[in-house]
Amino acid sequence: MDPRISSALIAHAGLVTRADLLRHGLSQGEIDAAWRAGEVLRIRHGLYGDPELPVPVIRAARVGGPLAGPSAVAQAGAWQPHGAPLFVSARANDHRLRDPDDAGRRLRRHDPTVVVVRDREQLDPIVERAVVSRVTAVAQTVRLLPVWEAVAVLDSLQHVGLLREPAALEELRRRLPRRLQGVLDLADHRSEAGTESITRVRLLEAGIPTLVQPVLAPGIRADLLVGDRLVVECVSVEHHAGSSNFNADRRRIAHLVQLGYTAVELPYPDIQFDWGCALATVESAMWTLGIAKGESPEVRRLR
Repeated sequence: MDPRISSALIAHAGLVTRADLLRHGLSQGEIDAAWRAGEVLRIRHGLYGDPELPVPVIRAARVGGPLAGPSAVAQAGAWQPHGAPLFVSARANDHRLRDPDDAGRRLRRHDPTVVVVRDREQLDPIVERAVVSRVTAVAQTVRLLPVWEAVAVLDSLQHVGLLREPAALEELRRRLPRRLQGVLDLADHRSEAGTESITRVRLLEAGIPTLVQPVLAPGIRADLLVGDRLVVECVSVEHHAGSSNFNADRRRIAHLVQLGYTAVELPYPDIQFDWGCALATVESAMWTLGIAKGESPEVRRLR
């Protein structure tokens, strides 16, 4: 790669405009030759990028701004809902937004695959050129997603050791309106899956507190515990695929039943798309076991 191009890409977070490249000493002919040779990717008119940039970053830049919200935190390994749209920050008055996969087409009005966050004026034009900062991304996520999904994102970040520093959490709290600051207090780094986080938060909204990842026997944990004897397991193909994982889970649940626990398994589609059914399942099991709403969960030795 031409060292002038490499220098420009490094200086601009992997995204450069035609003007940036001209300032680094390239002619228009050299720019054209570079993208035809694959040294740079022409993302949209007047904008070029490092071909090694993550695909979501390239797609967001093609729309017209940095990768934002849940799409940005997903780059750090955070959970995001299956089939989530692409989140992009753009200026309030920018009407030149393009299709994320075809710069020759305008972005459709109300395109369900793209969410445009009109806040680019508030971003750092250098640091947040390609992807918004982690704190900005999480603040956007809390504003844009339902509480239970926002908490799932927070849980997943903290589970991998991110966003647990007091200074980062305090900055995030300052970025949020008072009505949303309480969402941060719901985060629990022990949650191991997005569906588990969603279930925990939605059960709490229904007046059903839970314990997260309680150890119920030596070497055996559950996803959630309601009362002192109801185990709630959140099942998804992503985390239970493969015969060995499936069989190990069945053995674990069988052991818990032998110890006196009752287990209910909530599948991903019910948790994500039919919460009424999932909640009714838990409430029915609670009624059968005599567990009242609001009862504090507690690990006890049953047998």
